Amino acid sequence: MRALTRSVEPEVLVLKAAKWNQQWADRRRENPSAAFIWYEHDKKTAREWLLPELRTMTVGHCTFCDAFPLEDRSLEPIEHFRPKHDERFHHLAFAWSNLYYCCDRCQGQKREQWDERLIAPDREGYRLDDYFEYDVASGEIRPSRFSKDEHRECALVTIRIFGLNEGGRPGQRRRALLRWIHSTLRDLDDEPYRDFIECGSLLAAIQADGSV
Repeated sequence: MRALTRSVEPEVLVLKAAKWNQQWADRRRENPSAAFIWYEHDKKTAREWLLPELRTMTVGHCTFCDAFPLEDRSLEPIEHFRPKHDERFHHLAFAWSNLYYCCDRCQGQKREQWDERLIAPDREGYRLDDYFEYDVASGEIRPSRFSKDEHRECALVTIRIFGLNEGGRPGQRRRALLRWIHSTLRDLDDEPYRDFIECGSLLAAIQADGSV
């Protein structure tokens, strides 16, 4: 899970977030089964306003698994980190800090699950190595053997809730690494699973150098 720097809150949310959050909270209070709505401003939905900003923030990669590219389609998901249908978080449905660019697989795995230990990669001081490590041979992401106990618990919860080792993802990481190693292309942002590629490439370089 690549560290993320959150950009400045878009102007549309500065203007509208408080109102939209209240509208959504009121809607759910009146009808607890009401479906979520992206409210409109200047003939564009909030989703249309926010999606380009969120996509730019991750250079087009999924915030959580780093898949790339995400299909540019009408149902491309924006993930509400704290679930928008959970009454504890209705007031965050349009909060900039709660919205992430996300692949449909990660969103489908997470659904409405919530755990306070779940890691957001833009949390203050977050470093991947403090929580996770990769097994280059298998392609799996695991809690770091050197992490603190509380960091290890957070990593386990995050891997489980986002299904980061489910659905063939370890094999996809391995294939991405092999493509990178055998390619002349050298723009890492054009590849998926960048942290795994960096880890695997470093290990391959060390082995080739005879240092291990």
